[in-house]
Amino acid sequence: MTGATGPLSGVVVLDLTEYVAGPYATMMLADLGAEIWKIEPYEGDHWRRQQPISGRESRYFIGVNRGKKSAAIDLEKAEGRALLDRLLPLADVLILNHRPATVRRLRLSYDDVRPLRPDLIYCSMTAFGEHGPFSERPGYDLLIQALSGMMDFERKIERGVPLGITSFAPADLSTGMYAAFAIASALFRRALTGEGQRIELSLFASGLAIQYRPMLQVERLDAGPRRQLLDAVRAAREAGRTYEETLSLRTGLGLQRATAHYYRVYQTADSLIAVACLNNRQRRALCRVLGIEDPAVEGQVFELGPPLSAEEHEAKMQRFEEAFRTRTTAEWLEAFEAADVPAVPVLLTEEVFDHPQVTENDLFFRLDHPVVGPILQPKPPVRIAPGAAGAARPAPCFSEHVYEILGRAGFDRTAVEDLARRGIVRLPEAGRAAEGAEAG
Repeated sequence: MTGATGPLSGVVVLDLTEYVAGPYATMMLADLGAEIWKIEPYEGDHWRRQQPISGRESRYFIGVNRGKKSAAIDLEKAEGRALLDRLLPLADVLILNHRPATVRRLRLSYDDVRPLRPDLIYCSMTAFGEHGPFSERPGYDLLIQALSGMMDFERKIERGVPLGITSFAPADLSTGMYAAFAIASALFRRALTGEGQRIELSLFASGLAIQYRPMLQVERLDAGPRRQLLDAVRAAREAGRTYEETLSLRTGLGLQRATAHYYRVYQTADSLIAVACLNNRQRRALCRVLGIEDPAVEGQVFELGPPLSAEEHEAKMQRFEEAFRTRTTAEWLEAFEAADVPAVPVLLTEEVFDHPQVTENDLFFRLDHPVVGPILQPKPPVRIAPGAAGAARPAPCFSEHVYEILGRAGFDRTAVEDLARRGIVRLPEAGRAAEGAEAG
């Protein structure tokens, strides 16, 4: 898809974001057909420096910037900031992820830019929110996991401290998704009313919002135990107790759900298998296949058995583990499919690309990047008909489209090169200027 057939075709997004959350949001908008003008700092998006492959092209940057156009402009210089004012009237959306003080210094607040485009959709992202004691602090996904309670709820400990989620960035990616959703909604509203909107998001707020389980408190049931726990933890910290020691203060520690064995990963005779039985009908079916009797799942479909002591839990776990080791993963999968038991193999990352569920659903792009060569990248999970979703262009090279983007604001090639000589913009590296560089 080139952007011409998506539902956001014709929408121009001026993207000042770096790292993950903002770029992920604008990549989603690109997948829906929007034209993304990624205005990078003079030295480039910082994410270009993470796991570099060649020059300024890196795995991290390529992963969240598919389908965009890049121009590097030094907004710290007055003339560079003036260039942005030339571009703003051409844009439908402005998205940025600077700290509030930086927004004020660069004159990028909603009130600063709205006069240039009164119906602008303005989207501002911060780490912790625009108000409060942490508002001016730098913040990244790991810090949000820590402050939001997410890390504690995971209960994964190494060397005495909790581990963060590292396989993906939950706060960053959810903020990007929320931003894309809000921007698309604001564009729809503008189509009805002609009015722009201001959108404000933070990684911290998103980190709370996605925790639908731990962040739901039933005050009648939870307020008292929460106060008791906090009092006990406060005393434990004053006494110098470790994090692991404070975990023992949680109510019910040492007890395990009677159904915990039905939602986990097991070692088989040759590899690993994951089972996920969320009701007693599925649990009973699993027991029949395994040849195990379990009175705890003989009740009504969603009836939970009483908690187990640590000893009871361990004995039951050993029975399940011993049963699973008697057959290969393929043999169990065949038996579970016949019994309608939810189960899949646990794949290595390297195995995913060629799995038939991936290939038969055409879930990856194969794109030709001008510097790093062919790449595989997941397609957006959304299918739209008529039309299409998915910007089938690789992430841009550094300042690859500076001639084209500034050309839309009336700058010819000579003017752009003059700006580059004076250190206001960056030119693409030799041979990497986008086609259509003569625009304007």
